Amino acid sequence: MTRPPATPHARRDDPVRERGDLEIHQVSAWVLRVGVFTSVSVMLLGLIISMTRNHPDVTKMATQSFNPDYARILADAAHGHGLALIELGIFLLVLTPILRVASSMAIFAAHEHDWLYSAVTLLVLTLTLVSLLLLR
Repeated sequence: MTRPPATPHARRDDPVRERGDLEIHQVSAWVLRVGVFTSVSVMLLGLIISMTRNHPDVTKMATQSFNPDYARILADAAHGHGLALIELGIFLLVLTPILRVASSMAIFAAHEHDWLYSAVTLLVLTLTLVSLLLLR
């Protein structure tokens, strides 16, 4: 079964949309792919730097924990510290779904003009950020 061609007068709720229309699931998939690729790349770079500059100490790795001091992570990563790059990659991985929610909110508001979904998405984004930043 073939779909009829899209018309320039297609409504927002029309299942047949123009080719250039922005779809939320396409943007969400793009944000998730780029976020995961970037975070894995940063973590691998940190692992390579850690393995080449330092001899791995299994005892230290087993007892060391993640310290969410974002300013320290950024400063140490800028100086090329392997562990800081690994922590930055983890932070980017956590940030990826938050950016996905933020992009969905922007699309609901700016492109779809769906204010109810925009408000619900803003609530989800706010709760996620509050829990991430305040409830350690």
